[in-house]
Amino acid sequence: MEKLITFRKFNEQELGNLSTSTLAWVGDAVYSLCVREYEVAHSNKKPAHLHKMATALVNADAQSQALALILPTLLPDEESVVRRAKNSPITTKSKHYGIAEYKRATGFEALIGYLYLLDRRDRLNEILAIVFEVGK
Repeated sequence: MEKLITFRKFNEQELGNLSTSTLAWVGDAVYSLCVREYEVAHSNKKPAHLHKMATALVNADAQSQALALILPTLLPDEESVVRRAKNSPITTKSKHYGIAEYKRATGFEALIGYLYLLDRRDRLNEILAIVFEVGK
C-alpha cells in the first residue's frame, strides 16, 4: 500500500518554486494545529472554550501582530519569504481586516509553511515560543 503521508523534507529551491499563497496555505494549517496543541497542553478546558481561545490567535489581526513580534528575530531567508508573501497579489478579500493587515498575516503564514516544509522544526518552535509567550 502506498504511503499517503510522506512528511518529506523539501529543499529551498523547491520551495522557491512554490507560490507564496501555497506556502501560506500550508502555514495556515500548521499554525492552526500548533495553536490547538498549545491550548490543549496549557489549558484543561472544554472544546468550545478551546475553540474560542484558538480563534483569538488564528486570525489576520493576531497573525499580523505575531509577525511584528518575530520580525526582529528573522534570518535573511525568512525575511525574504515574508517579503515575497507580503508583496504578492491578493487573490481573496478579507471581510474583517484591511489589506495591509491581511498581507502581513499572509507573510506570517508563508513563513510558518516555509519552515515546516523545510523541516526546520526547531526554528519553527523558537518563533512560536515568542508568539505564544507574548500572547498569554
